[in-house]
Amino acid sequence: MNKYDETGQKILVAVGGKDNVDEAFHCVSRIRFYLKNINLINKQALQQISEVYEFTYEDGQLQVLLGSDVSEYYKSLMRIINADKDLEKVKKGDIRMSKSTDKDKQLAKQIVELVGGKDNVNSLIHCVTRLRFKLKDESKADDEAIKNLHGVMGVAHAGGQYQVIIGNNVTDIYDQVMPILGLSTEKEVTQDDEKEGNIFSRLVALISSLFMPLLGIMTGAGMLKGLLVLFGVLGWVKQGTGTYMILNAAADSLFYFLPVLLGFTAGKTFHINPFVGAVTGGALVYPSMVAAATAHKAITFLGVPVNLMNYSQTMLPIVIAIWGMSWLEKGTKKIIPSAVKNLFVPLLDLMIVVPLAYIIIGPVMQTLSQWLSVASLWIYGVFPALAGFIIGGIWQGAVILGLHWAFIPVLMNNLMTNHFDPINGIMYCTLFGQVGACLAMGLKAKDKNFKEIALPAALSGLFGITEPIIYGVTLPHKKAFAMASIGSAFGGMIAAICHAGMYTMPGGGIFGIPAFINPKGINMQFYGFIASLIIAFVLSFVLTMIFGDVVVPSASKIKNQIKKAEFKDQEISAPLEGTVVELKDVDDPVFSAGTIGKGVAIKPTNNEVRAPFDGTVVSVFPTKHAIGLKSENGVELLIHLGINTVNLKGKYFESKVKDGQNIKKGDLLETFDVEQIKKAGYNTVVPIVVTNSNNFDDILVEKKNGDQVKFGDQLIMATVDQVAQENNVAIANA
Repeated sequence: MNKYDETGQKILVAVGGKDNVDEAFHCVSRIRFYLKNINLINKQALQQISEVYEFTYEDGQLQVLLGSDVSEYYKSLMRIINADKDLEKVKKGDIRMSKSTDKDKQLAKQIVELVGGKDNVNSLIHCVTRLRFKLKDESKADDEAIKNLHGVMGVAHAGGQYQVIIGNNVTDIYDQVMPILGLSTEKEVTQDDEKEGNIFSRLVALISSLFMPLLGIMTGAGMLKGLLVLFGVLGWVKQGTGTYMILNAAADSLFYFLPVLLGFTAGKTFHINPFVGAVTGGALVYPSMVAAATAHKAITFLGVPVNLMNYSQTMLPIVIAIWGMSWLEKGTKKIIPSAVKNLFVPLLDLMIVVPLAYIIIGPVMQTLSQWLSVASLWIYGVFPALAGFIIGGIWQGAVILGLHWAFIPVLMNNLMTNHFDPINGIMYCTLFGQVGACLAMGLKAKDKNFKEIALPAALSGLFGITEPIIYGVTLPHKKAFAMASIGSAFGGMIAAICHAGMYTMPGGGIFGIPAFINPKGINMQFYGFIASLIIAFVLSFVLTMIFGDVVVPSASKIKNQIKKAEFKDQEISAPLEGTVVELKDVDDPVFSAGTIGKGVAIKPTNNEVRAPFDGTVVSVFPTKHAIGLKSENGVELLIHLGINTVNLKGKYFESKVKDGQNIKKGDLLETFDVEQIKKAGYNTVVPIVVTNSNNFDDILVEKKNGDQVKFGDQLIMATVDQVAQENNVAIANA
């Protein structure tokens, strides 16, 4: 048995055994338990486990802090809990129990509602950490409410997109949002939504839609190309060998066939058949045409001379060609009968656009591409130190605003045209500047919860994922972001002075470094590039240690960490007249299994619902079939009028109160037509459930099955054992 298994076994014993675990999952440093009986927690045993840094119990959850090896401890726990299951693929997120999935669904539902509902969503994609919505009206999105959702790190309006920053589990949330929008994860809404906003916003949105689907695989392929260069410099793999040829094919195929892939994404962006776009891109890199261009062969098309060139690894010609094709289709679809559109529209697209691409579009765009590259390199060459300082200093701010997309075509064009780009050589150090500032903030912090965010975020930044740093650490503490920008400015200046640049698309963070090695060998440019990373990191770290804020627990955070004795014994009277029914006998698995909470049900004999205690109306459901109340002593009570009566959409119900209204025991809350509901085919039994049962030591039902009750009769007693409450305080402070 290894140390993880030993510790896992000790933890399970301390939480009351595996049969007491309702659910367990983990985040970046903690295992979080939902337990069936919290009284079985052995606090002393947990304190004696040396691998456990601390533990707390709050929001119905026991949180055990284990640090960076949490996933290993989690695997061991899962092996013990699920000894009869195949857990070879266990890793974070692979085993998800119902409550984890339910939380994702709930968060997804809240996000969709708060961005203005599904009817306000034109399309949705996601990247490594963000949901990227295109909304019809961004003003309908409630920024503050979304930021306050548990599981959301922040929001951003950038590049024509409404971005919700989720973090590493963004894919899980995306998979829950798409069905709510009525889409599968393989489909996208293709409404014409790029017509909103100013020209710059539309341009940035266009560029992002072209390149976003390719960035992940482009980064991976770029990493492989960089590693091949490194392996070649070290003498591990020689050019011309079978090993090199196969790996080079894997790494270079994306770039060689870039017109095919961009043809596909451009087809989606310009709302034509993306496969026609891909075929058009394929026509530009067709082997016989590439061979003719390489051999400088002169050809004509219908007597018109064609200036052949190699379109592999090009970008602009295919994008312009597909844009032109979208305009052609607007005309052809009007004149071609619907019955044969699927045949003749692609036929005309290919017959007209591919020749035009070879004769006009390609040569013109290739010339413009060369001019763009020359211009950007000229600007960079006039005063490289100043250019490096400015670009390095502003780059992460540009990323936040989504303005970085405007640079993507320039740096990619430089790479494809000259096989070298200095812009990315300058701005790459800004990632390490953010890591340095983040690490300093984490080390300085006195708040354990902030450390839990900052230190793992710094690690993720080294692998190229900066959103947790920016939105969770440096941006909320503006001095840290400023110090990171200053450090990055000096790093960028060094990179520019040394003429550092990339020779292939880089990977993320430290994995992207090989992309900046000259294929001819390591030289001063690469040493200058490494120096820029070190300077950006060290200077940002030191400046933040000196000038950055020291994050301490706020009074509200300390207050929330301690479970106060805010719940008291509460008598709950019968809110309506009728016959008592045990909750387990209610014909609804959610209520009968006690999923929502403990309580009882009443088969009503009258049409009135009255307040069972003094308190507040928390919620009157829009369909009026249920009422949520909160007593002065902390009881949260759900009165659910009938089973599946939500389908009546408010018919036969009449509410007498509204959300937030104070009530006194006996006040009339609602009337409902019992007989009409019965005639409509619905069960009229009324579950009365304490939804926060876990905050009380016992929920005692005072009436037996079949008893008759009237308004005011004592029905339920929620009790709190003060001694047990003190134990909870101790657990929270542990």
